[in-house]
Amino acid sequence: MLSFLMTEVFSLVRAVHGVALFVIMAAFAPASLRGEEPRILGLHGLEAAEVRQQGFTLPRAMKIHVYAKGGGLRRIFHGDGGHPLFAYGWILNAATREVVWQMDGSNIKRDWEYWVADRYIDLPAGSYEACFANHGFGQSLLFAQWNRNIDRRTIQHEGRGRSHGFLEAIGADESSLLRHWREQVGNYGMELYAASGQASDVATFEAPLRWKNIVLSLPATTDDGHWAQAFRLRRPATLHVYAEGEGSGRRMHDYGWITNARTRERVWEMTMDKSQFAGGARKNRRQVETLQLPAGDYEATFVTDDSHSPADWNAAPPCDPGMYGLTISVPSDAEVSAASLTASLAWPPLAELVRVGNDQDRSASFTLGGAQSLRVYAVAEGSGDEMADEAWIEDASGKRVWVMSPGHSSHAGGASKNRMVDELVSLPKGVYTLRFRTDDSHAYGRWNDDAPWDKEHYGISVYSAK
Repeated sequence: MLSFLMTEVFSLVRAVHGVALFVIMAAFAPASLRGEEPRILGLHGLEAAEVRQQGFTLPRAMKIHVYAKGGGLRRIFHGDGGHPLFAYGWILNAATREVVWQMDGSNIKRDWEYWVADRYIDLPAGSYEACFANHGFGQSLLFAQWNRNIDRRTIQHEGRGRSHGFLEAIGADESSLLRHWREQVGNYGMELYAASGQASDVATFEAPLRWKNIVLSLPATTDDGHWAQAFRLRRPATLHVYAEGEGSGRRMHDYGWITNARTRERVWEMTMDKSQFAGGARKNRRQVETLQLPAGDYEATFVTDDSHSPADWNAAPPCDPGMYGLTISVPSDAEVSAASLTASLAWPPLAELVRVGNDQDRSASFTLGGAQSLRVYAVAEGSGDEMADEAWIEDASGKRVWVMSPGHSSHAGGASKNRMVDELVSLPKGVYTLRFRTDDSHAYGRWNDDAPWDKEHYGISVYSAK
C-alpha cells in the first residue's frame, strides 16, 4: 500500500509540475524562441543519439544567443571530478579544438526538472562546433542521489517490467529512472541564434571539421576495437599527432601508438603521464604532440576496451567526441608529399603457436640456414615479476636463447595481466624450437578477465625479418 501511495503522490507532483511548466514557458519563453532572432542551428533528437554536433563559421565577430536545456541533479557538484550535468551543451573552436563556452554550474538556472542556459556570448570570426551530449540520467532526494547510464543500444529492451521496494516507491530504481528519462529527453537540446546580423551570414558544416594535410585517421567508434594503418615517410617529416582516449590510475584503456614497422620499436605512445584531461569525465584523456620522424615505414594503431566509447559513453564524453581515436597530419604544406599510406609489411611466418588454451604445452621447430634477424610476436599472461603463461625459444641443445619477461613486455589490452612483446631478435644458423606453456586459467577461449585485443594471436609467432 505504501508503495502504491508513494507512486501516486510522485505521479501527481510530476503532473502538477508539467502543467505549471507549460504555463510559465508560454508566458515567459525567451524572445529568441518566438523567432525575433534568426536561428543558426539546433541540436535535438537525443532520444536516438548520445551526442549531437553541428559546425558553423562566423564571417566576422558576432554576438551569439545560446539557449540550451539539459539535465542534472538538483544539487550541482562535481562528485568524481567530472562534468556535473548528464545532459549539457558546449561550443568548440574548430581550429584549436578548445572549448570556448560550456554549460556548467556558473551559467545555468533550475527550471523545474531541467537546467537551462540562456546566455549571450561574443565570438570572433572563425569556425566553431556546437555540441550537446546526454550520457545518462539521475535523480536526487534530500541528500541521496541515483544515477544510471543510458545505453541507446539496449534501452528498447529495458524498463518493461516493474521492480518493487523502497527505490521503486520513490522512483529511483533503474526502471523508474529510465521512464523519467524518456519523459524528459525530448526536451534536451541546444539552439544558437544570431543576436547580431543574419543567420544567412553564417555557414554550417558537418562536425568535426576536417583540417588540412591529414595523413591518416583512426576513428575509435566501438568498444573492444582495434584499428591499424601503415604509412611511409619518403624523407624526414614533422607530424602533428592528435589522440583522444580513456585512462585512469597509471594505465590507459583506450589509446594509440606508432611503431617503426621494420624495427618494431614504438616511436610514439599515448600514456597517462603525457596525456591531459580532455573534458567531461575524469577518465577522458587527450594527447597532442609534434613528432619528428626519419624516413621509413610506420604503423599507427589504436585500441579500445569494453566500455566508454562513441558506441556508448558510460560517463560524460570528452569535449571533442568526434575526434576520439588517433589522427596524424603534416603541419607543413612543403612536407605533405613525404607521407603516404601503404599496406602493412609482409612478414613471412617461420613458426607459430597461436590460439593456445589453458593447460597446454606446445612447441614448433624451425631452421635458420644462416644468421638472421627475426620478428618475435607474443601475447601471454603475466603480472609482477612472473609470467603465468611462458613463451620462449630454445636452440638444439635445449638452451633458452630468448624468453618473454614482464619487464620487457607492454600491455596487450583488456586486463592488466595481458602482456605482449613485438621485437626483433638476431639468431645464428641452427635448429630452434618455439615453445609456449599456459597455466590452468586465462588463455584462449577461457578468459577469466578481459581478453587481450589480439586474441587470435594468443601465443607466440616468429617471422622472417628479411
